[in-house]
Amino acid sequence: MPSSPPLPEILYLHGFASSPGSSKARAFSERLAPLGSRLVIPRLDGGDFAHLTLSRALAALETAAEAFAGPYAVIGSSMGGYLALRHALRRQVRGVIAMAPALDFPTSFPRWATAEELTVWKETGWSEVDHHETGRKERLAYELIADARTHAALTKAPSCPVLIFHGRKDDVVPCELSEAFARDNPHVRLQLFDDDHSLLASVPTILDESVDFLAGLGG
Repeated sequence: MPSSPPLPEILYLHGFASSPGSSKARAFSERLAPLGSRLVIPRLDGGDFAHLTLSRALAALETAAEAFAGPYAVIGSSMGGYLALRHALRRQVRGVIAMAPALDFPTSFPRWATAEELTVWKETGWSEVDHHETGRKERLAYELIADARTHAALTKAPSCPVLIFHGRKDDVVPCELSEAFARDNPHVRLQLFDDDHSLLASVPTILDESVDFLAGLGG
């Protein structure tokens, strides 16, 4: 019986206000580790969520990528999906899997904060957001928005294979962003689900599809 193709090593990037212990990160680790794929899952806020910025998250993932001796694949969720695609534009990776990628993260804040809330955040320097790991609201500096303005939304895909999963009922990151991204980058494969931003109801299918995708990339 022929052996299964080897899977590449994985850099997994969690979402905004999340952690390496997120439910999807655990699901991928539990599914891929027995198949021989090593996962490296950095804490993108560096242990200091209050001062999270895209620049610091990009630096954290670059440091984590030093653990790989050769090409690897990148998996990212939401903000992590944005970061995964950004990273792949600058580094040689085997492929990218992005779940509900926040392709417009640098300009997305008006979707989840009112104009008044953004004004108060700027004037005081601080806001509070729901954090998935702690289960409570956590302080977050306005530096996140100031720094985000130095980055750009994503319209161009990296040249490596890219697989995107997105929920049609996503009210955090509209699936239309991924649809336009796939339309403008024909080598990007997009799979839509009748699911919300978390994609938790679709995780079993996402894992199956991801294993097939990763197997096609080689170890």
